[in-house]
Amino acid sequence: MTANGRMTAAGNNWRTTGAVIVLIVICLAGVDQFLAKVESAEIRNTAQRSYLTGSRLLEAQKAGDATDFLVEAHALERQNSDYELQLIAALTATGKTTAAASLMTDILQREPNDGRANLMAARLTIRTGNTAEAKAYYHRAIYGDWSGNSGAHRVSARMELIELLAGKNQKQELLAELISLEAESPGSDDIRKRLGELFLLAGAPARAASVYAALIRKDPNDIAAYEGMGDAELEQSQYRAAHEAFLGAFLRDPNNASVRAHLQTLNTVTGLDPTLRQLTSAEKYRRSVRILEMTRDAMDQCAAKSPTAGSVPSSGENGQLLKTAEAMIAGKAPAHATNEVAEGVLSVAEKLWHAGTTACGGGTAGDTTPGNRPPDQNALDLIMKRLAS
Repeated sequence: MTANGRMTAAGNNWRTTGAVIVLIVICLAGVDQFLAKVESAEIRNTAQRSYLTGSRLLEAQKAGDATDFLVEAHALERQNSDYELQLIAALTATGKTTAAASLMTDILQREPNDGRANLMAARLTIRTGNTAEAKAYYHRAIYGDWSGNSGAHRVSARMELIELLAGKNQKQELLAELISLEAESPGSDDIRKRLGELFLLAGAPARAASVYAALIRKDPNDIAAYEGMGDAELEQSQYRAAHEAFLGAFLRDPNNASVRAHLQTLNTVTGLDPTLRQLTSAEKYRRSVRILEMTRDAMDQCAAKSPTAGSVPSSGENGQLLKTAEAMIAGKAPAHATNEVAEGVLSVAEKLWHAGTTACGGGTAGDTTPGNRPPDQNALDLIMKRLAS
């Protein structure tokens, strides 16, 4: 700068050069940032395309093909939980449980309360055969954190656990989960119908009947609900109520073979039930002899189909029982048939029925499925169930 305060030409040049340099640096930094953003966006887009392709393949049950795309998506965005969980699902489906478990550990360490992650962990541990650990993961999923419709996700997770317990025939735990699900008021009628079926499986027919009754109130033309109600009443030996339920189904679908078979069986049961209070002693005796005759006939049919089975009830104590039955069937009715006489006939019928059940391999008692055997045999089993209760 000169004495009079004016800047020299050299000074002006340096200032201009410095400003240009700063401007260039700023521009280069901006370009770098722009390029980085472009590259990052391209990476995200590539990852998303791979994820969507892999997801479609996984949904189409092509887990092997899906894995490569999902590995790429996860490699490009390692902190994306959706990509990681979908990759775990693909690895699990292809049996690569060790690799899936490693990824599962990572995501649960980051998000231990994530409902979806715990649900995936439950499915993975089922594949590895650890049912007890799977149950724990299911419960963490049910009570974990969910995005979106958390209620629906929790119901779905509990249904998976319920189906697992049903498949393992763990009735006590199954019943506990069913009661919890019922308290959550699942909205879907399909889920409610499945709830009724599972209550029957868990040995809680009264709860099943309550579920089906609610479905019938909601839709009086729901044939499946009437059938379910009939099955629930049968399990409780409430044969008149079961008849009403199957009749309701029949009136709405007269050509339903299963419903017609049930009605035929229940009509026989109604005409033979010796436990009805309004029966006279003579009528009870008549029904008792008919029940004994049906029991004898069932044993004969068993012997005809399996000669080795037929030899068992005809020997020793069972042979004497059969002779007693034949004498009662062939004998004349007493002039005054008392209740005690009728009970004596029923006692012989019960003993003969148990003998026949054992001789035929134990596969007849309690099996009331229409179509498997003649309706009279189904009716006989229902009557014996009533007598034993």
